[in-house]
Amino acid sequence: MQREVEKSSTGRWIEELSRAGPDGKNAGLWKYVHSLASRPRRSRIKVNLSDLDRFGKEGENIIVPGKVLGGGAIRKGLNIAAVEYSAGAREKIIGANGKVLGLEEMMKRDGVRVII
Repeated sequence: MQREVEKSSTGRWIEELSRAGPDGKNAGLWKYVHSLASRPRRSRIKVNLSDLDRFGKEGENIIVPGKVLGGGAIRKGLNIAAVEYSAGAREKIIGANGKVLGLEEMMKRDGVRVII
């Protein structure tokens, strides 16, 4: 009897990106995000909250094809989708009136920006 292995959140994330396909909305963007998120964990993107606060605009849709770290402060309400979040990062984003979104929800939005 073969047992189903549950995919990690990163595995599901990458699978969703591959399903976006060339016909989807912003196909080039999602192909680029897929290539960055598919890297080995040790070479994946890591972004501090202070960087998101510095480069993001209030209410902006941001995707991080890696891990969001809790370093620094965030004062803007950003809509963020990432492969992973550190323990404190998620709390700080929500505390600044931001949203932690899933990839599916972010793919439906317009004006998405990648921060690496």
